[in-house]
Amino acid sequence: MKKVRYEEPKMPESLRILMDLDAEDTLGRGTKKRGPKKYASKKTKSKTKSKKIDAKKPRPTKQVGPRKEVPKKNDKLTKKTKVAIKSETKHAKKAPTSQYKPDTKRNSTNNINGNKGKLKTPSRGLDDNKKTRKKREKSSKTFNFSNLMFVVIHGISVFFNFLLHGGEKKLSVPQEKKKQLDKKFNQVFSLVFMGLMVLLLVMNILHKDLPKSEAENRTLEQRPALSISDIVSGKYSSKFSDYVSDQFPMRSGFIKAKSRFDLLTGKDKINGVYIGKDGYLMEGFKMASDEVTQTKIDAINKFAQNNSKLNVSVLLSPNKVEIYKNYLPKFAPEDSQTEYMKVLKSKLNSKVKLVDVISTFNRLKNNEQLYFKTDHHWTVEGAYAAYEDYCKAMNLQPANRNSFTNSLASNDFYGSLYYKNAAGIGKPDQLYLSLQQDNNPVLVKYFDTKKKVASLYDVSKLSTKDPYQVFTGGNHTQIRIRTNIDTERKLLVIKDSYANAMLPFLVNNFSEINVVDMRYFTGSIKDLMNNAEVTDVLILGNINTFNTDASILSLNE
Repeated sequence: MKKVRYEEPKMPESLRILMDLDAEDTLGRGTKKRGPKKYASKKTKSKTKSKKIDAKKPRPTKQVGPRKEVPKKNDKLTKKTKVAIKSETKHAKKAPTSQYKPDTKRNSTNNINGNKGKLKTPSRGLDDNKKTRKKREKSSKTFNFSNLMFVVIHGISVFFNFLLHGGEKKLSVPQEKKKQLDKKFNQVFSLVFMGLMVLLLVMNILHKDLPKSEAENRTLEQRPALSISDIVSGKYSSKFSDYVSDQFPMRSGFIKAKSRFDLLTGKDKINGVYIGKDGYLMEGFKMASDEVTQTKIDAINKFAQNNSKLNVSVLLSPNKVEIYKNYLPKFAPEDSQTEYMKVLKSKLNSKVKLVDVISTFNRLKNNEQLYFKTDHHWTVEGAYAAYEDYCKAMNLQPANRNSFTNSLASNDFYGSLYYKNAAGIGKPDQLYLSLQQDNNPVLVKYFDTKKKVASLYDVSKLSTKDPYQVFTGGNHTQIRIRTNIDTERKLLVIKDSYANAMLPFLVNNFSEINVVDMRYFTGSIKDLMNNAEVTDVLILGNINTFNTDASILSLNE
């Protein structure tokens, strides 16, 4: 095989500078403590350069390592050369600015003084740097979820910055072109905005006003009558604002969307409804101001004084938020209805009999289901318990509970609070009717519909959205009930919807019952009592409605 003489490659200038720096570092900084260092002199370096050894040529198809040669005994430069190469390797690792990359092919085939692999030392340090760089690149590719919110917020801010200010267009777009783009954007934005306004206006005009919100269980504001006095006083603008708020197109859809969002965010109170334990949905209670409560008490006291010959009584049923307060979410900031009843008792005239059923309900709540879970009303069990307390307070004999049979009217009753939360929370209730076995005949007249029927139940309402209307067919302005009970006592009930479930029990104690809902009644209570020869007056409802509704103030009109 033909041999070729080896020629020492020229040392790069960067390594030469490093060697000079290493030679001047007399303190030995950056190196481990070792024995006395031996640096190669200039003569040694020149001799090393002139020294030539033989090496094998690499094969064209396969890389072959260098041939081992036994070092000569008389070679005095071997140790010095090793020390110089080691010093070059250390400084090559320390200097980040040195971009030295050894020729791997040349190092794999060449040897100095027959010492195999000594020139591979610098490449080993560079391989370590490559591994570290790869690890950094790999770690930078992994997504950090803790920064997700920051990324979303930043993206939104960039989007709105682009819409409002054009982003960074001024850096890349000429000023004239930018003005044209801004002008087009403003035109498109104005047209879209005006289109939405016109669409909303048309929808408001075509939208049919609803009289009542089933989901919120309240009457909605109607279009106010236009008058100069209301415009001047500012009442018209206030009424019209309430009207637009109540009759807004797709209002129920927006309420449902908000409720869904509240549910996803983990809120315990959705659209005014608490999500309680054991499937109970409850409305909260906030006591009205002392001034508001006092005006209602004054109206009742004045009515009792003006009708001193009548037996006037008040029965306000507590709500679930008071009886099942242990089912509320923790730290629910609700006022006490027990305290509210104490205020009424202390301020009502002695001629007014206040029937407080809170203690009775607290005694029965673990044995009887007094309220529907998805509705704000009481069940027939709760209505009968209140009826018993009323009879005891007014010296009447209550009808025996065993004379009634509970009949299942609906197995999938979704009440008002189910629809009010608008998030689809709540399981269906069972709706029972208490049917009397001897079936005392009654004749019921509804003044608003001018219908006369022989029952206090309207079974057709069971297939509607509000099956609770099966009691008396829902709320009416005025009802007259005539019974076959032989007594001179005639009752006037001033009520809310709670009274509807209690009327089937009251018909056992009076020959005639007139029922008036002050929220819808526009006649005179005084004229009604004179014509009906009323002997007893019962203000019957629930605490929450009495606390918020002002219709009782028209009692003396």
